[in-house]
Amino acid sequence: MRMEEQVERECESMKKKLLTILITSLVMIAGMGALLWKVNTVNQRLEKKKAALLQEEMGTDTKDKALEDVDKLELQTLYLSGNKKNVVTREYGNVNAIYNKAKSAAAEDMLTEIKKKRDYSEKDPLWAYNPYGTNPESLYMYFKSKGRFYCRYTVSVDDNKIPDFTRTLDNGASGNVAMEHEYQIIGLVPGRTNYLIFKLYNKKDELANTLYYKVDMPKSYSGGQTILPYEKGRSKEALQNGLYTVFSDTASKKKNAVLLYDNSGVLRAEFPIKCAGYNMEKIYDTLVYAVDDNTLARVNELGQVVDCLEIPLHHIYGEFAYDGAGAVYVLAQPVQRSQSLGSVVKVEVNSGDVSDALNLSDIPSLVRLVKKADKSGKLKGRNHMALDSIQVTGTNQILLGSSQYSTIMKISNVNSLMPKLDYMMTDQKVWNISGKGKAVKRLRKKILTKALADGQAEPTQATPIVNSILDSGKTSTPELFRSQYGQNALVVEKSSSLAEGQYYVSMLNNDAGKGASGQKNNSYYYKYLVDETAGTYALLKKERLPWNEKGGNVTAYDESFLYCRPKAHVFEEIDKTGREIRSFKFKGTLYRVYKNDWKGFWFY
Repeated sequence: MRMEEQVERECESMKKKLLTILITSLVMIAGMGALLWKVNTVNQRLEKKKAALLQEEMGTDTKDKALEDVDKLELQTLYLSGNKKNVVTREYGNVNAIYNKAKSAAAEDMLTEIKKKRDYSEKDPLWAYNPYGTNPESLYMYFKSKGRFYCRYTVSVDDNKIPDFTRTLDNGASGNVAMEHEYQIIGLVPGRTNYLIFKLYNKKDELANTLYYKVDMPKSYSGGQTILPYEKGRSKEALQNGLYTVFSDTASKKKNAVLLYDNSGVLRAEFPIKCAGYNMEKIYDTLVYAVDDNTLARVNELGQVVDCLEIPLHHIYGEFAYDGAGAVYVLAQPVQRSQSLGSVVKVEVNSGDVSDALNLSDIPSLVRLVKKADKSGKLKGRNHMALDSIQVTGTNQILLGSSQYSTIMKISNVNSLMPKLDYMMTDQKVWNISGKGKAVKRLRKKILTKALADGQAEPTQATPIVNSILDSGKTSTPELFRSQYGQNALVVEKSSSLAEGQYYVSMLNNDAGKGASGQKNNSYYYKYLVDETAGTYALLKKERLPWNEKGGNVTAYDESFLYCRPKAHVFEEIDKTGREIRSFKFKGTLYRVYKNDWKGFWFY
């Protein structure tokens, strides 16, 4: 009997334990469900907020204007001149004066001295109009706030063609909240009355203060178009967020500048230059771009010229590429050299040291190829191969694009006396190297073999005519794909998913120039997978674009392309089906157009 009682007690104890475990599990499950629900709710709220902020920044809404909500009683007017002048100004006579490191440092010293004289609060900031001369559509702003805040501002103009310009400023502090604020305010519209609405938020995203200003801005420095005419296409895809960076010669040709336009074609910034630039790169904490035929400038987020990288006795004729290790490689040619296949100069970003990295005429195999292709064997000009694009692929290794020869070349051993042509991506017919001689075979080996990427099928071969087979005794092998012709603006991409010696290279294939099909119907976006170990290149992507004869560039996004067509004076965004999203007409000579949201530089 005792045994039965003991067993019964143990069963009751086990039931209680199981019940406790069950209740605890249910409570934990309920708690986990509540936590997941809360996390999901927070994430949804954050996503909605992010989407709303993105929509504000898109620059396509011309109906809702922030100036309608301006508190006229709180509105302060900023005067750039006259008896009521309350904005610091500084004159620069020309581009040479702007990109003078000493003058720019003097402007910084001037602002520092002014800041020492008294405290500038959020209700009474220090204002300066374009103090460094590098962006006539900007204001410098400095103040100290009583709490830790971040600042989101809006530029609004009383014009139904001009949308509001709204951005969150990057103050460089942890979480983007700080008590000391120093900014370059870009996005003001030239020649218009601009209303500025500044909103200060704490780290909880709670609005702490709103400030209102009004300023009459001078006309455009370069005389460029304040508003570009545009057309909406049939595509339903959204435009990319950001500002178009336009490299061009303006129609007036009196003053030139790199121009920044928003999604409605409104001029929001311009950087004065003397030459025709091709690209702008963020290196360390500065923007680097060409400002003269032999000078690259480094400009920080406030607009100050930190350094001028001069390339004495050289002429910049194309873009530059950053090697990721403190140096840029520039398409530049010695002015005293009368003939060359093309040259590259290396410039150390921090020290400014300059060295001749490469002269293509020093590569015997390349010289032989050019003589074969041209037959005459005579070089013409200082950039005979018409190099127009450069990318760094490794230490002392670069990729060069020659639009004239429809060829992409990999060069190693740059910065040495014995540079080497590793290989080329091109169609063999461009180089006139058919035949059986040993020398010809060696040259032919310089051309990578075309290959199929994983999952790609062999091209179908058309059924040959019987008589043709009998006459020739052989059939032709179908070509895997046509290489690029008259290409421009190479972009190299590397990925951890690729094997050693593999990389991607994309470009605008204009399908024009020597050896092209002759059909002026389409240009293309091309993307190759290059395998240096296998000695092959495969065409991964080919997207049809409206035809462009020469120059230009294309940038691929997830669902669209940004495409610059110099011949048509047009840049546009196109979806992956070829439908136009929006296109802009530009007066003057276009070279290239890029797009950037500038987050991490001016904006947060």
